[in-house]
Amino acid sequence: MNKSKLLSFYLLTFASSTIYADVNTNDDEPSVLLITGSPIQQSIEGSTEQLDEYDNQVVIDAGDLLSRFPGFSIIRAGGHGVDPVLRGQSQTRLNLLQQGAFLHGAGPNRMDSPGSYTEPFGWDEVQIIKGIETLVGGSGGPSGSINFKRYRPQLNEQVISGKMMAAYSPDFYKVGTDLATGGEQGYFRLISQILDQDSYKDGNNQQTRTAFRTLSNTLVTGYTPDDTSELRLSLMANRGSDALFAGTMMDGPTTDMDAAQLIYLNGDQLSSDYSEYQIYWNEAHHVMNNYSLRQQTAPMRMLTDAHSETSGAKWLKHWQSSEQFIWQASLDWQNVERHAERYMGMMGTPSQLQANIWPENELDIKGAAIEAEYIMNEAHRLKSGIRYDQVKATAELQNTPNALALFQAYYAATPSKATENNISGFSRYYYKAPSSLYWVGLSSTVRTADATERYVAAGNNMSMMRWVGNPDIQPERHNQLELGAKWRFESGWHELSIYHDSIDDFILRDRARGQQGIIANNRATIYRNVDATINGFEWALQKELSDTWTFYTNLAYVNGENDDTGLPLYQIPPVEGLIQFSNQQDQLSYWIDVRWALSQEDVDDNMMTGSGLDAGKSDDWTVLDLKLRYQLNDNWQLSAGISNLLDTDYAYHVSRANMDPFNPEAIRVNEPGRQFWVSILTEL
Repeated sequence: MNKSKLLSFYLLTFASSTIYADVNTNDDEPSVLLITGSPIQQSIEGSTEQLDEYDNQVVIDAGDLLSRFPGFSIIRAGGHGVDPVLRGQSQTRLNLLQQGAFLHGAGPNRMDSPGSYTEPFGWDEVQIIKGIETLVGGSGGPSGSINFKRYRPQLNEQVISGKMMAAYSPDFYKVGTDLATGGEQGYFRLISQILDQDSYKDGNNQQTRTAFRTLSNTLVTGYTPDDTSELRLSLMANRGSDALFAGTMMDGPTTDMDAAQLIYLNGDQLSSDYSEYQIYWNEAHHVMNNYSLRQQTAPMRMLTDAHSETSGAKWLKHWQSSEQFIWQASLDWQNVERHAERYMGMMGTPSQLQANIWPENELDIKGAAIEAEYIMNEAHRLKSGIRYDQVKATAELQNTPNALALFQAYYAATPSKATENNISGFSRYYYKAPSSLYWVGLSSTVRTADATERYVAAGNNMSMMRWVGNPDIQPERHNQLELGAKWRFESGWHELSIYHDSIDDFILRDRARGQQGIIANNRATIYRNVDATINGFEWALQKELSDTWTFYTNLAYVNGENDDTGLPLYQIPPVEGLIQFSNQQDQLSYWIDVRWALSQEDVDDNMMTGSGLDAGKSDDWTVLDLKLRYQLNDNWQLSAGISNLLDTDYAYHVSRANMDPFNPEAIRVNEPGRQFWVSILTEL
């Protein structure tokens, strides 16, 4: 890539993943990206002191951001579309929302995961809910949900208010603006971002194919008749190009998404009277090929053209009927239509249809939920809820005989339509002591299969290169128990969450070996239901060492097992964590981060006996990062840092693994080596 050598800089500031804070409305203070937890924990604990900054490193997308917090790991295929993993679960087992709206990428191989269309710059709050603490957000998401939110802008006496940033390192540059104008009755807000990244070098000084370009523009306009209500229209156009992927056999010359959302908000979500109405639509278009951005080594040119269109609506109501009862209710609808075709040819743009990777298919989910929070007294609360989802999945199999024949070759039943009536429920008890909070939760929730698990139909002359969805796959039920506690002491706090997830009919990506319900025995990639167990814990500690020095550390452990075979589940992260020392003063602040992971010995890396989705055992690693921020004046901040100071050669265990069915060999993509970056942000 050619990029102008601008002197440009960048800043993103975060709050702690475990400290909850009020919205920053002081115009004299720099705006921050708030990291919050569940509404019920916020309401119990109340407002606490906000951490000024968790990490000011340049962030690429939502997955890159979430990797900073305990319990999360990441799957990397390239520089863009980093896919988050929470508690050993990823993809639709983790819901990622934009202001409560679902969005889905168009690539069956998740080269454009939903997080790739969610750059954190320009969002005001990221709500991270781990496990099941509510059911009103939508179906699925047994490991948790991530909701990116925006507020009405805090306008001052200037015509335009907001912030602008720029960033530079030898591998990338980034420029972003978040500007608003308006008055008491309404506003316009424009959020724009350009990011251009070259392929970085890993700790072995080896070039890693991770380059990409993105241009994102979002226009938000709001009508605000009073302090508690708002009618908001958001329009987004996200354009990605020239994305290289070291972990796949194809690159992404086109990665686009258009989105629209109309939402009406009335009240404060943490108050006793709040309602929300919204409709939304988004469409993703993703093109992949093996020749335009890399040297062609395959005998044939291959191109996949994939489309995904999501429509939805939601009603949410929060109210208090008495001093003891707080209620929530929701109605929601989500419709996802997808199709993807793979073409081949010797020269030029391939035009011969080789496979209907996704036959035209539709997933329609209508849901309703109601929850009650019983306030026994100041110390005891009980929250319970139930949810119903009607799921309808259809595919045009009769119009795609090649796909139908492929399904029939591997499964005993291949229906073109499926209907599910799924019931989910949970109950969570909280006990608040003077300096501590304890909770225990029980839940049984259902996650339905996505389009890839049901209908992917990637044929190939070599059976081991085939990738075949299961139209008769059953939804998986997650039966979870969680215990948690947060203790405060004079100079800090620590928090512990322990969870156990017993999964009925876990949707396992596997290899065909003539298992029950599988006809073939030729090692093609298939899907089947098994029982599985996932358990683990997350722990974090923060201690104030002095007026300016703070110590923070966290670690996460997760274990997963296929109960039917006794083999480890694939793509389960090892023990990972962070040690951080920070010195935060009025003008100069700096952070010393040590990120680390232990080795992972429990893997599923043999396609002859298991799925082969792990890229073998992984080594332990330790990475040192240095960061500083200098407050030039009331409006300007300068930041700089060195990531991976010691130039460690490392990769996350789950990254990239063997998510590419076109390549039977597992691949793990290394993280960047030593990187220097510098950034600047100004508040208007």
